[in-house]
Amino acid sequence: QQYVDQYVSQPQGLNQSFRRSQPYMTDMIRELERAGIPSDLVYLAFAESGFSPEGDGPWQLEKATARRFGLVVKQWVDERRDPLKSTRAAAEYLATLHDATGSDWRMTLVAWNNGDGTIDHYSGLRKASYERLMMKLPYHTRSLMNRFMAVALIARHASDYGLDDVSFNQTPHYKVLKVKGGTLLNSVATMTHVTVEAIRQANPAILRDRAPANVASYDIRVPDNELQAQLSEF
Repeated sequence: QQYVDQYVSQPQGLNQSFRRSQPYMTDMIRELERAGIPSDLVYLAFAESGFSPEGDGPWQLEKATARRFGLVVKQWVDERRDPLKSTRAAAEYLATLHDATGSDWRMTLVAWNNGDGTIDHYSGLRKASYERLMMKLPYHTRSLMNRFMAVALIARHASDYGLDDVSFNQTPHYKVLKVKGGTLLNSVATMTHVTVEAIRQANPAILRDRAPANVASYDIRVPDNELQAQLSEF
């Protein structure tokens, strides 16, 4: 309740997070469900990062974990920042942890926050009450789990809390264009009649002014007019 109250007392931050996620939420949920992950675990990304496209991306995956699950993390591209690619990797990691913890979702989140090498360390808490579990976990894990539950609760009842509704069914307002490796973002913008800034914001994984040069082709997300208008707000 304390975390719910904190979010609701300053709703603009969570509202912004929800707005940033809307173009991608439907596809993110699809990635989670494809891996057998409950859709509500999408809110773990909000608890981790406020759904920021910057830094280590929405899921805050460590480099080694990201690479382990197929993401490219180099000087010219950091796919942890891509909402869909990082969700695919996060879903695979969560599924792996879920299997390793004996299909215990609470312990899956504990392992997510502390590393899969700590699963045996916390195994004695699998059947503990929530109160006892919280007493035994480090502060950063307690905080993450409580933020996650608070965001999920608010999202399910957003209008009751005075926040924007959160939809899992919004049609994505973008198309994916396959371009030659090394293609300048400026060229993509000219070809698709959108701004370079909108291309950058829709593709936060690309860190340079062009698609990665050492691949034959690379998928670029191109926003339509509605998404371009949304992106210009941030």
